[in-house]
Amino acid sequence: MSPNTQLLLLAFGAVVALVVLIARFKLHPFVALIAVSLGMGTAAGMPLGRVVQAFQDGVGGVLGFIAIVVALGTMLGKMMAESGGATRIATTLITLFGEQRVHWAIMFVAFIVGIPVFFQVGFVLLIPLVFTIARRSGLSLVKIGIPLVAGLSVVHGMVPPHPAAMLAVGAYHADVGRTIAYALLVGLPTAALAGPIFASWIAPRIALPAESPIAAQLAGGGGGVPRDMPGFGISLFTVLLPVILMLGASTADIALDAASTLRSGVDFVGGPIVALLVALLFSFWSLGYRQHFTRDQILKFANDCLGPTAAILLVIGAGGGFNRVLLESGVGRAIAEVALGSHASPLLLAWTVAALIRVATGSATVAMTTAAGIVAPIALATPGTPTELLVLATGAGSLVLSHVNDSGFWLIKEFFNMTVPQTLKTWTVAETIIGVAGLGFTLLLSLVVGCAPRERGASELSAQGWIDVTATLDPAKTPVYEGDAPMKFDFLKDMRKGDILTLSVYSLGAHSGTHIDAPMHFVANGAPIDQVGLDPLIGAARVIDIPDSVRAIDSGELNRHDWRGAKRVLFRTRSTLRGWMDSAEFHRDFAYIAPDAAQLLADAGVLLVGVDYISAEQFGAAAPRTHQILLGRGIPIVEGLDLRPVRAGDYDVIVLPLKVRGHEGAPARAIVRKRTGN
Repeated sequence: MSPNTQLLLLAFGAVVALVVLIARFKLHPFVALIAVSLGMGTAAGMPLGRVVQAFQDGVGGVLGFIAIVVALGTMLGKMMAESGGATRIATTLITLFGEQRVHWAIMFVAFIVGIPVFFQVGFVLLIPLVFTIARRSGLSLVKIGIPLVAGLSVVHGMVPPHPAAMLAVGAYHADVGRTIAYALLVGLPTAALAGPIFASWIAPRIALPAESPIAAQLAGGGGGVPRDMPGFGISLFTVLLPVILMLGASTADIALDAASTLRSGVDFVGGPIVALLVALLFSFWSLGYRQHFTRDQILKFANDCLGPTAAILLVIGAGGGFNRVLLESGVGRAIAEVALGSHASPLLLAWTVAALIRVATGSATVAMTTAAGIVAPIALATPGTPTELLVLATGAGSLVLSHVNDSGFWLIKEFFNMTVPQTLKTWTVAETIIGVAGLGFTLLLSLVVGCAPRERGASELSAQGWIDVTATLDPAKTPVYEGDAPMKFDFLKDMRKGDILTLSVYSLGAHSGTHIDAPMHFVANGAPIDQVGLDPLIGAARVIDIPDSVRAIDSGELNRHDWRGAKRVLFRTRSTLRGWMDSAEFHRDFAYIAPDAAQLLADAGVLLVGVDYISAEQFGAAAPRTHQILLGRGIPIVEGLDLRPVRAGDYDVIVLPLKVRGHEGAPARAIVRKRTGN
């Protein structure tokens, strides 16, 4: 049995173990994910200490960003609930649609209100309105309720800034604004099929009990409508403000120059965290002070809504830990090799992997998080992969076939007072329609936006957009590390002196100018430069700006920047700001990567690390720990980059060293291109 087959069987066993622990033994998903992750890593042969560290890194990497998004989104949802903004949006749309089409109105309400809140939060916010409308109109609760849960489910699984969708955006390096735009195009018809259309067909076939205690309780008070609700316009603008800001940032990236100050400002405000923060602060005024809530009341709303998010965050974090163990144990690589060998469409692969994990674990968030981590390396290795559509395909797969291991299944069953078979016929089928229709509309959209695979030769590779970040080799201007071989360039033949040709001779050290350090440089029996593979040298990279005042890029400095999730990290430091790669004088006080930061990068699975001076190690360090840590993990280091032409952000990078047999380093040519998400 091949090692890949063994790993895949272990992964399958881990998923089965999750199902048994959660469904059969009723173990909390957080505990089950920890136990299965540690067991999976140990069985795969990972060092015991590394298994725990990998899980911790996965949890930390996920929650470092998602916890903020969850907290801000939940507080925004609470402001909508307490102010009556959500109810105002609902009642206005219902008036516009009319009672005969009220199930369509509910779908749109759920789609809009669900943008900043979790599925469970949106459901609890809007279910009183569903009960009230059902009692007043005499329509079946199923006909009104299924469109509600369909709209909320589509938004929860496919539309940023929901946490799972945001994780997939980060894993695939997709553009947030374009992902939102495509999610709306795909999500609305998907919600329509699974919601109003399916509900109209299934409602006559489901006979619910005449009395529902929960419905009587929630609808009896008029659905909790406050005395003085905010206006429809201000309520709608508040909930859509983060989406508007993120779409604005994507538009600026397309329309404005990369060096534009306006673009930098719009990108800052349009980042998910800042956009949600701006919307929340605005809601304190639009839905708080304008509605005559006191400061103490608004503070209480913010405090009250954070408690219930603890369990959600724990499960999300544990899902990230499980994902990291799967990847570091080699499962992700094994699946990637199998998938690449089968030449399967990355969109279909993302959907299938997410669907399998969803059926196994019952968690859409775990399914989307884990599937994105597994499929992302395949997407990077597949030319022309549509990253925004990969997010949608993964989200659609994460929603299929909700059954008894999904908390949402029991939530719907109890609130609608249905039996288990009735819940399977309604909620489970609706979720499956969402998954299948979401994939279908995503595939159709891939044709419309030009992301479908093209026949070989249909497009021509060009130099457009690529930026050369190689330092020019010039003995008069290129710095040489203290003690290294000097550069000498000469002409054996020179047409300017009457020769019939020009012929040059170079003498320089292997670590001159822009160059690659191979593991052999500081690791006994490490790979020489000719054995460094192409995978770490070609792909997505993140350029990180380090302030001029910083010399030591330690773990504290590193974590001040958005580096997690990047497979290749290039540091733009004081050396770039001062033009030191274009100065013959050797500067000892260049910025360097401290060993603790190198350890973080290595533990996170970074494939390539780059710096903008001729060494990543502190000058005069007692031991070359930074090189030993990175090269010891097989991570090549590109040194001597000239990053003056670029700014911080995400790029494609190609850096190719001379292929010198049996030596530890070689000069290289490096180029980057701003990533657009396509």
